[in-house]
Amino acid sequence: MKVLAIVYPGMTLLDLVGPIQAWSFLPGYEVQYVWHRPGTVLTDCGLGVQATHGFEEAWTEPDVLFIGGGAKPTMDLMSDSAAITFLADRGARARWVCSVCTGSLLLGAAGLLRGYRAAGHWGAREILSQFGAEPSSERVCIDRNRLTGGGVTAGVDFGIALAGRWAGDEVARVIELLMEYAPQPPYGSGRPELADPQTLAAARAKLQQAMTGAGA
Repeated sequence: MKVLAIVYPGMTLLDLVGPIQAWSFLPGYEVQYVWHRPGTVLTDCGLGVQATHGFEEAWTEPDVLFIGGGAKPTMDLMSDSAAITFLADRGARARWVCSVCTGSLLLGAAGLLRGYRAAGHWGAREILSQFGAEPSSERVCIDRNRLTGGGVTAGVDFGIALAGRWAGDEVARVIELLMEYAPQPPYGSGRPELADPQTLAAARAKLQQAMTGAGA
């Protein structure tokens, strides 16, 4: 299973790490971390990810094309013509086209979600309709070979679900157990419909700042 993972400055680290951690348990798994050129790419929390390959050297026909999100960095990447062209090219060749969080907006900008249902972070997923996609509130949305996840922590669910698709349910159950994935949210406010009005308003304000870079 050859996974081509796009990394870019300011991306949300957990969007990448959640799925990659689940897939790392699979036999025959390989990953290329790709950016314009090889080198360290700083994520939103200040930790760096090593881009192992540049666009020129990356697999031309990966099994999986994967990209995560990152609020304003996601929006900025939409104007990066080389990155969007790369996504469109590899997405047209990949067996599976995947994203977590606002990464689905980038797939949409590359023309890869037209006519598909797709998930994304709750604060941005309605934008998907601008790219001809049908926004979905599912935590893991599977439409043919397009597999998209909700925001940030949904990447863990997404990664385990895809492992089940690729290697079978029994393998995925073992991965879930090895990761001790049995979430117990301390506050239970992890989706808009679960949050009280004050919490939701504060989250929306934070998200607006993050998407526009205001106050950064």
